[in-house]
Amino acid sequence: MENIKLGFIGGGRVVQALLDGLYEVDHLQKMHIWISCPSAENEQSSLKRFKNIIQTTTSNTILCNNCDIVFFAVKAKLIKSICQDIVKTVDKDRLSNILFVSVIPGLTISTLNQWLYIEQNIIRIMYNVNVAKLHGSYAISSFTNNPLEIYLKSIFDKVAYFAGNVSETELDIMCALIGSGPAFFCTAVEGLADGAVKAGLPRQLANTLAARTMLGCAEILMTSSKHPAELKNEISTPAGTTIYGLHELENRGVHGAYMDALMSAFNRAQTMAKEMK
Repeated sequence: MENIKLGFIGGGRVVQALLDGLYEVDHLQKMHIWISCPSAENEQSSLKRFKNIIQTTTSNTILCNNCDIVFFAVKAKLIKSICQDIVKTVDKDRLSNILFVSVIPGLTISTLNQWLYIEQNIIRIMYNVNVAKLHGSYAISSFTNNPLEIYLKSIFDKVAYFAGNVSETELDIMCALIGSGPAFFCTAVEGLADGAVKAGLPRQLANTLAARTMLGCAEILMTSSKHPAELKNEISTPAGTTIYGLHELENRGVHGAYMDALMSAFNRAQTMAKEMK
């Protein structure tokens, strides 16, 4: 499978994060990757840093005619018209031999089946921008046994933790948790850093320490299998600074706010699925 060609329709942050991670493990240079997006050939495009490694085009038709696996990684509002154009311009036999992979939240396999007029070779995958630093997570929702899936999984395994082959509803939950989760965590880092600045620390130092504190805590949770509440209780000494801070978080409903944020993101993915039908 060394000659398999991967194509990405869309070249935004989530695509570039994957490329960054694969470059980090010295594997990007061994792959055959195409990217199609309107700014692909713009000299100011952030994709230009990969110009000696990947192929770029502004034509989705050219990409589909050259790739074995094609990712849909564009805004949800664009995907239907993109599929309609592909059906018009790419040979039907060619389409049936491509493994299409959607990373678009809420876009179901059945909807893509209808738009592309193919009954198989469509899967969904969810991953996050953490793949850029080899700490990503990903999951797949698939009803096919295409051998190209094995290759695809081998690629993601280099940069991310595999959460399993899951149902589409579970994938939408993971969209909220692992897809939106980094943004939610950033609000925690930002809030802690702002508090440290208010107390008197320099901004850059506060940002660094807040991020490193979260990184270290995550490492402990992953390697010890401790429940977050257990680690929280271990850190909280009687009448100490931590329990006073936690009391304030409880008063402000932070725990519930994070739960609500995840449910809101999940519900939005479900709503998007209905809007795209």
